[in-house]
Amino acid sequence: MSERWTSVEEIDAARARFEAAIPGWERPAAYGIGWYADGSFVFARIAAGESHLPGVVLATVCGHVSGAGSYLVDGPGLDRAIASLSPAEACTLLDHPNLATWRSLRGQLGPGETVTVVFADSFDTASADPLVRALVTEALAGRVENPDGTTTLWRPTGPAELRLVEESGRRRWPPRLPEQPIFYPVLNEAYAERIAREWNVPDGGRGIITRFRVETAYVRRFPTRRAGGGDVLELWVPAAELDEFNDHIVGRIEVVGEF
Repeated sequence: MSERWTSVEEIDAARARFEAAIPGWERPAAYGIGWYADGSFVFARIAAGESHLPGVVLATVCGHVSGAGSYLVDGPGLDRAIASLSPAEACTLLDHPNLATWRSLRGQLGPGETVTVVFADSFDTASADPLVRALVTEALAGRVENPDGTTTLWRPTGPAELRLVEESGRRRWPPRLPEQPIFYPVLNEAYAERIAREWNVPDGGRGIITRFRVETAYVRRFPTRRAGGGDVLELWVPAAELDEFNDHIVGRIEVVGEF
């Protein structure tokens, strides 16, 4: 019978086994997988400060131990990564976006074609590898990182959620509802305004733009997500991590606009 990891604890134990099997292993600050399309490198998925098991699985396939670097992975290599991570699917408490991405890429790989896996060991140290630099740039795209060690974020909201924020002294976001698995702060006020006008006003009668700061060292674990073109940039914070996210908010959540 094939191996199955049915709980978060079993997945964490598997991660520990993979890490212990690489002497000198150091977790990357970020890693990504992608390929060249029309002459430009495109990341299919980036992880930063999260998804440690998929990261060490890719490192095992690539032979990566520590530091920064990029590695070509062919179809059979990607098959090994998929097979190594597949037992995690037995845990239905978690989503498995890395597996979905790897399988999608594998389905598009022709004979002799490759993907590239990229590891960055730091967000602050320049690398000679252009793909490492591209990874860091993409992971932190659109950030407003302040000299005081905080990152400014915005969130469009409605009156019901704002009442709950006010009950916390404007220091915490309320827990997500069961149908809300992700908390979405955004990276600029223009995008927040657009959502407030187009979604919150029709839904609740008012659209409210909030602004708040989070410790940069913490929030870098959530790579920038592009929900569209231009300034449509956001972070995806799993609902299960929102309480910890709130612990790293600096100061109060401010209202900076209303419609």
